[in-house]
Amino acid sequence: MSTLMTSHEELGGRELVRRTPGPAELAPQRHARRRRGVTLTLAWATPVLIVVVWELTAQFGILDTRFFPAPSVIWQAGVQSIQDGVMTDAIVDTVRKLVIGYGIGVVAGVALGVLLGLSWIARAALEHTLVALYTLPKLALFPVFLLIFGLGGLPQIVLVGVSVFFIVVLASTTAVLSVEQGYRDAAEVLGAKRTQLLRHVILPAALPAIATSIRLTAGIGILVIVGIEMVSGDSGLGYLIFQRSQVFDPATMYAGVIIAGVIGVAFTGLVSLALKFAVPQQRPRLRRS
Repeated sequence: MSTLMTSHEELGGRELVRRTPGPAELAPQRHARRRRGVTLTLAWATPVLIVVVWELTAQFGILDTRFFPAPSVIWQAGVQSIQDGVMTDAIVDTVRKLVIGYGIGVVAGVALGVLLGLSWIARAALEHTLVALYTLPKLALFPVFLLIFGLGGLPQIVLVGVSVFFIVVLASTTAVLSVEQGYRDAAEVLGAKRTQLLRHVILPAALPAIATSIRLTAGIGILVIVGIEMVSGDSGLGYLIFQRSQVFDPATMYAGVIIAGVIGVAFTGLVSLALKFAVPQQRPRLRRS
């Protein structure tokens, strides 16, 4: 949306267009606060409205509560499962596998991606292989992980790590290659060594793109771990959701689905918050438009 106000006037038979500053230019901080307030209000009001409509339609019999129980019933089932420890154990197990797998995938992906970006020999040897493996459906690799690592949580952790790894490594390689050659030349002219060039020029310039891939893969991590727990597992939130659907306990099943979504939002938010502290370019700035 334009931040300028336009007015048309007649001057000597010719149309004069006068542009005056809009609210964003006259009071940028107040404009930013107002926009942030509207954004937060809409972000919270939308899910609240959905829950209210869902509750009313369930209470008045518009929805079939055998398949779509009211949110109040789901809440009671969720609280009961937490008090019993069933939901708590599932949450702890899922979060543990998510954090370990995601952390391994990010660290390995960034390290190899930076190496590929710096070394054309490593890039020539590995890039096409990595691209080919990236296109494989990761769920198709899960039987291989079962053969290698056996049953239990370890193959699920490896699957999360692999799903994150390929995205991060390719994004990191592209980010390093995208650093302007002029920056490198200037640093070399000033006598910078390879480690100084990497620390003070390449990494600061590539970090924003790398951080974006890290933030995006946080959501992918929760999708993969809950999905694989549903099809192969005897613990975790995905297993609980699937198991409750099999015994026709939709209230606890929906509670598990909602908690999985909350975990995804919280995990993505924590990753974004950590990146804002680690990467200066990721910190919020006052926007003028």
